[in-house]
Amino acid sequence: MSGYVFLVDFFAVILVVTGFSMAFRQSFVRRLIGRPPPPAPTIVAANSDEEPITYILRIAGVMVMVFGIAIGGMVTLFSLA
Repeated sequence: MSGYVFLVDFFAVILVVTGFSMAFRQSFVRRLIGRPPPPAPTIVAANSDEEPITYILRIAGVMVMVFGIAIGGMVTLFSLA
């Protein structure tokens, strides 16, 4: 395999780790971007148990993680073919 495959795979691993952190380690990402932790709910409402940024981080994190897996996998498999 050539050097660009390792470079793209390294970039893909960075994307996967970043996406995983955004989706599943949200308290860490909130501290990185300077957002306060989510407030403790005093009264549990029907559909307002979480902040909108929680869903944004979850969706965007999974999208970045899947993109990293796809781009790394495709470049590696095409170079092996």
